[in-house]
Amino acid sequence: MRKNSAFWLQCLLGLALAALVFLVFRTTQSNLELLGVQSGFDFLWKKAGFSISQHLIPYTEDSPIWVALAVAILNTLLLAVFCIFLASLLGLFVGIGRLSSNWLVSRLSLAYLELFRNIPVLLQIFFWYYVALRALPSLESSIFITDYLVLNNRGLYFPFIDFANGFSINPPVPGRFAYEGGFYLMPEFLALWIGLSLYNGSYISEIVRSGFQSVARGQWEAGAALGLKPATVLRRVAFPQALRAVLPPLTTVYMNMFKATSLAAAIAYPEIVSVFVGTVNNLAGRPVEVMAVSLAFYAGVSFLVAWLMGRWNKRVTLRGQ
Repeated sequence: MRKNSAFWLQCLLGLALAALVFLVFRTTQSNLELLGVQSGFDFLWKKAGFSISQHLIPYTEDSPIWVALAVAILNTLLLAVFCIFLASLLGLFVGIGRLSSNWLVSRLSLAYLELFRNIPVLLQIFFWYYVALRALPSLESSIFITDYLVLNNRGLYFPFIDFANGFSINPPVPGRFAYEGGFYLMPEFLALWIGLSLYNGSYISEIVRSGFQSVARGQWEAGAALGLKPATVLRRVAFPQALRAVLPPLTTVYMNMFKATSLAAAIAYPEIVSVFVGTVNNLAGRPVEVMAVSLAFYAGVSFLVAWLMGRWNKRVTLRGQ
């Protein structure tokens, strides 16, 4: 009975919220009509008329604006996935390093934490973009990390893997203005990837450290008593238990990291704020519609991340807790 009451109460709250949003939208639309300002989403089918430096799907200046929006969304999601992956790795290794009995490893991990956690993330992005990456050599003096990875002040180039022709690797080759024949990560992407990952990795490291410290000492001792190596105890005994304490705060960090991709507009990386809220809004003059789409995108992806992490958290939570 109580569960049914809670369900219907949530339905009523959802309907009330939807009605409120609809009322605000209609009122805003009516006010714009009185002022003679056009409204609606018909502008999405108009010719974009501008180029985008990075696009994961086919796009030209003759493409409609909705394709430009799709390009911006994909660029935003690509950046978020790369940042979450690298920040998670950094946080895991640094968090474990903080617990290491090795004095040097522990102090280096602490230095990383205090350095990157206490510098504003936007300033870190500016440092990597305007200082570090611009100090890289030009196209003619590119740095070859391997025979297939090329780094210069135009970005990081890596080969294209052709699965259709027997898993052949097509490395980038020098062209007239840049390397050609492979994929590349533009400097704006690299600066954001490094800056956001280092900053959020410092917070994840503290979450990881506290998660491992929440595991009872007897669990570590029991694993050692069974003759397991420290690395095995860490991986098979402590990590599954620490994961239960790590996931809830980690969800917040992941959501904040995704929303922090909006800082990309500061260095003109073509994500949704730069392309849609900036360029498209200036061309179409539809601020309400543009902001509504942008807000819905960020809210929708944030809800999805929270839902996925919540499902994962339920799977690892002990029954009865």
